[in-house]
Amino acid sequence: MKISLIVLFVLSFLNLPVRAQTNAGNFTLQTVVDHTPVISQGSTGTCWSFSVASFLESEIIRKGYPETDLSEMFFVYHTYLNKAKRYLLYHGNINFGQGGQAHDVTDVLREYGMVPESIFPGKKVDGRFNHRELSREMQTKVGERNKNRKDFHAERIDDFHSLLEEHIGELPKQVKTGKGRLTPAEFRDKFGIDPDDFVELTSYTHHPFYQPFVLEIPDNWSHALYYNLPIDELVQVMVHALENGFTVCWDGDNSEKTFDHGNGVAFLPEKQQGKVDQALRQETFYNRATTDDHLMHIVGLSKNEEGQTCFYTKNSWGADSNDFGGYLHLTEDYVRLKTIAIMVHKEAIPESIRQKMKL
Repeated sequence: MKISLIVLFVLSFLNLPVRAQTNAGNFTLQTVVDHTPVISQGSTGTCWSFSVASFLESEIIRKGYPETDLSEMFFVYHTYLNKAKRYLLYHGNINFGQGGQAHDVTDVLREYGMVPESIFPGKKVDGRFNHRELSREMQTKVGERNKNRKDFHAERIDDFHSLLEEHIGELPKQVKTGKGRLTPAEFRDKFGIDPDDFVELTSYTHHPFYQPFVLEIPDNWSHALYYNLPIDELVQVMVHALENGFTVCWDGDNSEKTFDHGNGVAFLPEKQQGKVDQALRQETFYNRATTDDHLMHIVGLSKNEEGQTCFYTKNSWGADSNDFGGYLHLTEDYVRLKTIAIMVHKEAIPESIRQKMKL
C-alpha cells in the first residue's frame, strides 16, 4: 500500500499509529513496526527523551494496548534533578546540559513512572518547546550551589523545582483513568512496562565484547553500563528486532554532511561505502570523527535503489521538517560506522547473542 504525504499528515492529525508500507523517495519500505506520529522537540537538546518516549509508545502498542502519547517533559523534568544531584556529588566534574542518553528516561521510568502528555504537556513558547533559558538558568544555579561549600548538600535541591515549574510545569501527582486515579508508577505498571527489560548496546574494541562497560561519552553523565558487541552482531540485533515487531532507539552521529535530513537520508561518502569494519569504527571513535550527537527512533527496514538494507527512522524535528513527514533512511554503512549505541528490549536480541551476553 502506498501512502502519500497527505495521508501521513492525516495520520498525524488523528494521532493514529503509523502502520504503513510505502515508497518514500528512492527507498522502498520492507517492514514498519507500529509507532506514533512524528512530533517536534523544538529548540531543545532533549532528543533523548523524545526518542525513548516514542520507543516506549511502540512498546505499549506492541503489548496490545491502545496508542498512548507519553509526556516527554515528565522525563526531562526529573532528569534535570537527577543530573543536578550527580553534578554536585562529582564536585562539578561531569557534563551538565540539555543532552542525555536513552537510560536517562528508563532511570526516571524506574524510579518515578510515566504520565500521558495530556496531563503534563510542558510549556511552549509560540507553540514550540524552547529550553535555552531554562538550560542557562539551571547551569547557573547548579554552578552556584557547587561553589557554596558552607551549605553544600547534593540532596538539597528543592529550590530547583520552582525553576523547572516555571519553564516546564508543575509535576502531576496522579493520572486520571477510566478505572480511577493512578500514580505515575502505577500508570507505568498498567501497561506492563518494566525498565529492566531494556538494555543499551554498543560496539568498541577498547573493552571486551559481551561484557558491560561505562561508555566514555560526555552525555553519559550517570556513567551507565552498555553491553559491548561486535559490529556485525549489533547490526544483526537491530535487523532481528525490527523483523520481529520490536523497535530500536538509536544514538549516533548526525554531524556529517551526508546526514541529509532534508532529503530523508543518511549515508557515507563513496570512499567509505562497503569498507566499514571494527577497526574503522574504533578509529573514528578515537579521533572524534564519530560523535554522540543525536537520538532517534528506528521503526522499520527499507531498501534503496541498489537493494541495500536501510533503517527507516523517525526523527523528532517535526513532521514538516522534510518532504518525508519527518522520517529518514539510514543506510547500513552509515549505521555500521556512525552508531554510538542502541537501546532494545532484551527479547529483541537473538538468543545466540543473549547467551554470549549472559542476559
